[in-house]
Amino acid sequence: MIQELFVLIYAALIMGYVAWNIRKGSFVIDPSKLVLVLFGIFLVSVAGLMLLGSGLSEAASIIMKIGAAGVMFAGVIPMVAASVGLMRFGEEYGPNIFYARNHITGVVDTTASLVMIFAGILIYRLDLVAVGFFFFMFIPFVGNALANAYYYNFQRRLEK
Repeated sequence: MIQELFVLIYAALIMGYVAWNIRKGSFVIDPSKLVLVLFGIFLVSVAGLMLLGSGLSEAASIIMKIGAAGVMFAGVIPMVAASVGLMRFGEEYGPNIFYARNHITGVVDTTASLVMIFAGILIYRLDLVAVGFFFFMFIPFVGNALANAYYYNFQRRLEK
């Protein structure tokens, strides 16, 4: 029960931090310093769990699961934003803006699939790695199919 509570709190913090970075338009904390801060938080958390009676391997496993959940939640906000942006914006910037949005969505989804692979390796979940690898392999085909569908639909609209 306490692990799930920590995962929810950590997920809310990570999602808030990512949203803050997106809103600001740049990194709030320099990524090189953020890695050191996260490593320090990891060490303090493991020490705290060991003081509460957990063994070293159990405490490290708990923190790695929470970290993997945070990594997964950090990839959710940009992925949802890219997917919504692909379909929401119209052709007010020209007929070819769809291709730029399609490219951005493909890049973000590819990064999210790599995050899934990394998180699966971090928590030793082969099914998560397999799903991430499946997405990583087929996202380019989906982007190409969307671009072809848009192109031929646009050509059909020009003929009318």
